[in-house]
Amino acid sequence: MRPSTKGLLPALTLGATLGALLVSAQQPDQTNFLTDAIRSNVAEAKLGQLAAERAQSLQVRQYGEMLRKDHTQSLQKASSLASQVDTPAASELSDRQKSQFESLQKLSGQEFDTTFLSQMVRDHQENIAKFSTQAQSGSDPEVMAFAKETLPTLQAHLQHAQSIQSDLAAEAHKARTHDSSPSEAPTR
Repeated sequence: MRPSTKGLLPALTLGATLGALLVSAQQPDQTNFLTDAIRSNVAEAKLGQLAAERAQSLQVRQYGEMLRKDHTQSLQKASSLASQVDTPAASELSDRQKSQFESLQKLSGQEFDTTFLSQMVRDHQENIAKFSTQAQSGSDPEVMAFAKETLPTLQAHLQHAQSIQSDLAAEAHKARTHDSSPSEAPTR
């Protein structure tokens, strides 16, 4: 009895088609991740520079400078990786990032500091989620390695922003409590 090859050709064709779809699905994932990483680094570096120049609190100014420096380095790595894997490196900010930057430019003093820190906490939480996903289930080993390598810095930035938020909230509470005390003049 001769085995039938009638169903073999369609099965092979289907397998090849699914393989091609999987490869093409991985490319947009990698491209989207790198494009987002580049844009995010550009935005964080710009926002860090803005904070270094405008923040009222010394802690926020120092944090801004750290962001500028770290995200500029990460931008260089992401851009280099994008060119290695033939991914277009779009560095223009998204509409959301442009709006965020423009909104912060209009603020000053304590309002700038608190708004900036809130945005940094949210942005770094979002980026940590994206980088974690890429590090665990990305399609390209080099892109996965970049994500894994970058995660500790993003996590440190998040923790630092949360710590400064907590410090500023404690200072504000102390100042309000001290200002409401009739027997003592506030010291600053």
